[in-house]
Amino acid sequence: MHPLDESGLLTRLDPHGMMALTLDFPAQCERAMQLASESPLPQLPRTPRQVLVCGMGGSAIGGDYLRALFEEYGSLPVQVIRDYQLPNSVDAHTLVFAVSYSGNTEETLACYAQARAREAMILAVSSGGELKQRADADGVFHLQVPGGQPPRTALGYLFVPLMRLAERLGLLPDLSQPYSQTMQRLVQTRDALQMSVPYAQNPAKQLAQALHRRIPLIYGSGGARATVAMRWKGQINENAKQHAFAYTFPELNHNEILGWVKAHEQAGNWSVVVLRDPDESAKIRTRIEVTRRLVGDAADWRELTAEGASQLERLMHLTYFGDFVSLYLAFLNAVDPENIDYINILKAELAKVN
Repeated sequence: MHPLDESGLLTRLDPHGMMALTLDFPAQCERAMQLASESPLPQLPRTPRQVLVCGMGGSAIGGDYLRALFEEYGSLPVQVIRDYQLPNSVDAHTLVFAVSYSGNTEETLACYAQARAREAMILAVSSGGELKQRADADGVFHLQVPGGQPPRTALGYLFVPLMRLAERLGLLPDLSQPYSQTMQRLVQTRDALQMSVPYAQNPAKQLAQALHRRIPLIYGSGGARATVAMRWKGQINENAKQHAFAYTFPELNHNEILGWVKAHEQAGNWSVVVLRDPDESAKIRTRIEVTRRLVGDAADWRELTAEGASQLERLMHLTYFGDFVSLYLAFLNAVDPENIDYINILKAELAKVN
C-alpha cells in the first residue's frame, strides 16, 4: 500500500481538516455565487475606466483570476495590488475591489483608505473584521462571506463574488453557461483526486510523489496558466512547507532558459511541471518542446493540460488539481498543512510597528 492510501493518514497529519475544506470547494463556489447574486448591489455613479483588486495572499488570487476573465471576456484593464500603496492612476473613475478574507489585512485596509480619499468606487468583500466596519460606517458596499477557514481554502469566496458582481455591473458578459460547466468539472475533479481514490488511479497523488523531496518549477504556458502557476507555488509553499518557483512562457524563454545551461551541476532535485492549454498556439507549443529538449535529463519533467471548454473551466480545473497535489505533498512531508507559524510570527512583529 502506498503511504498516501493509509486509512489513518488524515487523522494523523490533517488535524484541522484541510482535506475536508478542499473537498468542499465546489459547494463553496455555489454558496459564494448565491451570496453575490442575491446581495443588493448599488448602481455605480460613474462608468469605470479601470478595475483594481486590492488583496494579499489567498485574498489576492481571486483578483488574479478576475483579471484573467477580463482579459478573455472584458474590455477594461484590471490590476491586482499586493501592497500598501495604490497606483497614481486611481481616481473617481476607478472601480476598486477591496478583498480581505479576515477583514483585517493591513495592506488592504491601507489601500481602502486611499481609494476613499481619491473618491474611487469601492466594493468590499470580507468575512467581517475592520474592513466590514469601515465599509458599513462609510456607506460602502460590502459583501460578507462565511469566515473561519484559512484564506487559501476560501478561493470560492474570494473569486466567485468578484466575477458575479462584475457580471451584474455589466463589466463582464453573462458567464452562466461557462460557470455551470465549471461546476461540473470541479465535481469530476474532486471525485477523481480525493483520498479514497488509490494511488494507482489518482494522478494528483502520483504527481505529489514525483515532487516529493524535490524543488518544483511550475511553468505556465502563458495567459491564465501563468496565474495558475503562481497559485500552485503558493499552495505548495503554504500547505507542503516547501519551496516552489513559478514562471511563464514565453517570457522564460528570454531569460530563465539560460539557467539550464549549468543545470546538470545544480538541478539534481528539481522537477518541472508545465501547466498547458489544449488551444496553445503553434509558437507556444514549439517553445515548450524546444525547452523540454534543452532541459534534457537535467531535471524531471511533467506536463498537465487543462480540461474544459471555456477559459473559466480550464482555469479552475488546473487550480483544483494543484490544491490536491499540495495537500498530498504536505502528507508526504509529514507536516500539518494548516499550520502557518512563520506567518503568525511575522504578523506579531509587524503589530509592534507603527
